[in-house]
Amino acid sequence: MNNTFKIIVLAGAFVSFILGGGTATGQEILQFFVSFGYLGIGAIIIAAVLHMWFGAYAMDVGLKLKAEDSKDVFIYFCGKYLGLFFYWFAQLFILIVFVVMISGAGATVSEHFGLGIVAGRAIMAIAVLITALFRLETIIKILGIAGPIIVLFAVIVGIGNFESAGFSQAGDIVKELNLSKATSDWWQAGFIYSSFVLLVALPFLANLGKGEVKRSNVIIGGSLGGLIMLIGVFAIYIGILSNIENLHTKAIPTLVLADQISPALATIYSIILLIAIYTTAVGMLWTVAKQFSKDNLSKYRILVVTLTILGFFGGLFPFAKIIDLVYPIVGYIGLILMVGMLYRQFINKGKLESATSTTVNIDKNLSE
Repeated sequence: MNNTFKIIVLAGAFVSFILGGGTATGQEILQFFVSFGYLGIGAIIIAAVLHMWFGAYAMDVGLKLKAEDSKDVFIYFCGKYLGLFFYWFAQLFILIVFVVMISGAGATVSEHFGLGIVAGRAIMAIAVLITALFRLETIIKILGIAGPIIVLFAVIVGIGNFESAGFSQAGDIVKELNLSKATSDWWQAGFIYSSFVLLVALPFLANLGKGEVKRSNVIIGGSLGGLIMLIGVFAIYIGILSNIENLHTKAIPTLVLADQISPALATIYSIILLIAIYTTAVGMLWTVAKQFSKDNLSKYRILVVTLTILGFFGGLFPFAKIIDLVYPIVGYIGLILMVGMLYRQFINKGKLESATSTTVNIDKNLSE
């Protein structure tokens, strides 16, 4: 692969991993950004800057550290004891997000196709299981291709529902609706949104970086992925805000937006939603299974099957309620990890070494 294609694949994989059911359905965007009215734009800008930064930096550290276990990445950023806490906490939260994705698939299939929530969860669980058994190389290719497609349709659905009249009145309407907010202040929402995404994405991003050899690829790919993702978020934000009076009670606001444009587009977008959920769920499942299998293929397969079964039954919990309850709490905890990363990059870089390998001597060519 040439460098341009590698960068696109890295950026696309990053986008696909984090632009899952919560974001593409509009639930995260509703609670983190739309609930603050026009000030949500400021929160999105904060989140965009942070996504671009940690996307590039996490991949860069993964490239240099070459750790076999993401535990070493957390320890590098936060020290031995706090790093170990974040390592185990991240694995737990990744499993929770995996369950959210399966639950979101059930809600999407039920709401648009009328097949029932159980059928939706079963279809998604089987698709994720089959894909995860192919392991990383195939997964990255799938994620890299799906990411730009998901964002494209998010932009179409969001921009296609922008109405100047509805948008101009949205500020007053939002105040009257008293929407559930992820946090008390708009600027906090940008930080909290990015920090909970970071906690989930760090092991995946470090593994993406580890597989690269050229530093410029991971820096550009990580930055580009963060930017593309937030473009999709902004498009959905303005679409929901323009129609907030009709959407604030909907489990999947973006699906309603797609239907307002065209029933045919709603069908296509429901498939795109399932792809978004699928790509995130695959990445989550692969990340946890890889951590605990230690490259043992038999153990990896057992873990993938076991976790998929747990995800299927865990998907019984209501989709929107999980996002409302869990994500903000995790976001506040993730802020500590973000501070650790900022400390390592700008104050004390320390030694890039892992518990599973000797100290890494960073070749001068990496900076070229």
